[in-house]
Amino acid sequence: MKDWFEWNDVRCTEYGIHVLEQPPVMIPSERVTFTDVPGRSGSLTQLEGDDVYDDMVLTATCLIADPSRIPEIAAWLRGSGTVTFANRQGGFYHAHVVNQIPFEKILRGNPHRSFAINFRCKPFWYLSDVKPITLTTSGSFITNPGCVASEPVTTVYGSGEITLMVGMTITELEITDKITLDTSLMEAYSGSTSMNSCMSGDFPSLLPGKNAVSWSGNVSRVKIQPNWRSL
Repeated sequence: MKDWFEWNDVRCTEYGIHVLEQPPVMIPSERVTFTDVPGRSGSLTQLEGDDVYDDMVLTATCLIADPSRIPEIAAWLRGSGTVTFANRQGGFYHAHVVNQIPFEKILRGNPHRSFAINFRCKPFWYLSDVKPITLTTSGSFITNPGCVASEPVTTVYGSGEITLMVGMTITELEITDKITLDTSLMEAYSGSTSMNSCMSGDFPSLLPGKNAVSWSGNVSRVKIQPNWRSL
């Protein structure tokens, strides 16, 4: 049965909600600027950057089995989190509940009336349950199974001046124990301590296909949470 979605790892059927219609699997729009040039046919197309896409609004059409549970449902379906849809299992979107859910129609004696929940989703679909990868040998390879570059969280264990090369990115580090490079946040830290001043260069990314991971300097291991994603 594909009559469910999960919001922040809780399945909607636990609240008596059943999905009548799943949102279609969509590919997000690239963020692009079209410029008309006088005297030239067509327009100039300029991409904002590599893998830059707009958010998507994905709508699940639902029914509630027990209208008396609307207050707890309203408390659950709000804010930001992750959403998994039954028609695209094995992964999730980062999303925000964006609409005012029309519960008043149900409360006015229409318990079987359908209603829509709109999730404003970030453009990428992330694989679930991806385990971190630990490398102890410079020159190892990691294969990105997705169709877009991933933004990993990379922790380097070592000391002194270190040069880290991940795929096409090079990062210079100076550490005493370890440093974590969070590419999505563009922050370097160790525990709760900021270490942005201990790095220079680019934050690592993993392009689709094979990526070499190598380093120079005193490194005992490199731990990578790859955060695989697709469109």
